[in-house]
Amino acid sequence: MKIAIIGAGNVGASIASLLISKQMCDEIALIDINQNLANAKAIDLSQMSIALGLDIMVVGGDDYQILSDFDIVIITAGVARKDGQSRAELAKINANIVAQASSQIAKFAPNSTIIVVTNPLDIMVYVAFKASGFNRKKIIGMAGELDSARLKFALKNHLGTSVTDSKSCVIGMHNDNMICLVDENLSIDEYENIRSQTINGGAKIVKLMNTSAFYAPAAGVINICQALINKDSKVLSCSVLDDNLIAFSRLVKISKDGVKEILELNLKLKDREILDKSIEEFIIYIKNFNINGANINFS
Repeated sequence: MKIAIIGAGNVGASIASLLISKQMCDEIALIDINQNLANAKAIDLSQMSIALGLDIMVVGGDDYQILSDFDIVIITAGVARKDGQSRAELAKINANIVAQASSQIAKFAPNSTIIVVTNPLDIMVYVAFKASGFNRKKIIGMAGELDSARLKFALKNHLGTSVTDSKSCVIGMHNDNMICLVDENLSIDEYENIRSQTINGGAKIVKLMNTSAFYAPAAGVINICQALINKDSKVLSCSVLDDNLIAFSRLVKISKDGVKEILELNLKLKDREILDKSIEEFIIYIKNFNINGANINFS
């Protein structure tokens, strides 16, 4: 199993570290516009592998040819949202980065599955799909797993009990309109408090250390990689494209070939209305971006 990561920053390096620790692959590639950064991280991670008594090859660089015949490619590259910057402005910048990466993946690793981490996540899933030309089932966005972890963290702190076996999860768009499906018995006020903590979970980390989270997002990616590798049709919350090419997080079964099944949800009327609104906003973004095939043109 060969897994590549485009973007050698905090998230990319954390993913690579977990892949090594869990012995999930034989080879890891780090690709970054900053060649020295990718090479340095690759050396450090290689030495980590040796220190753990493992023989996992880690290579780094800025040449996409490194991707040749890789099985899974994870896109973390992109810029972080700045204070006062709109989601649309961020999308325009990162879409060009994700589009370039996706077209190179298609060229050098045409049989791979792409996992997208770059924000705004749901839009980037669509961009990766259009730019790569891959079957939509081979494009998976990591957000629902992260948001679900933040939901369970809030529940754990509130209830003071283990939530390891909790079925609570988050679906919908990776923004303030995400939908929290809570399995535990909560009052309306408790639910709203938990939902607020979940939505603001990432912002709290940014406020505390002036950069976005990376350990939990990396763990979310690992969950997807494990499902792809183990071929066990595990149910996860991931941003995937439906028949109408709308991307948002839903409960899905993942196997070695990507998305095996999108599970149907029986949503409450309020949640359905929230989701419908998010879908309308998604369509507006896409139309404004004028995305046609692999040619991403922002007018």
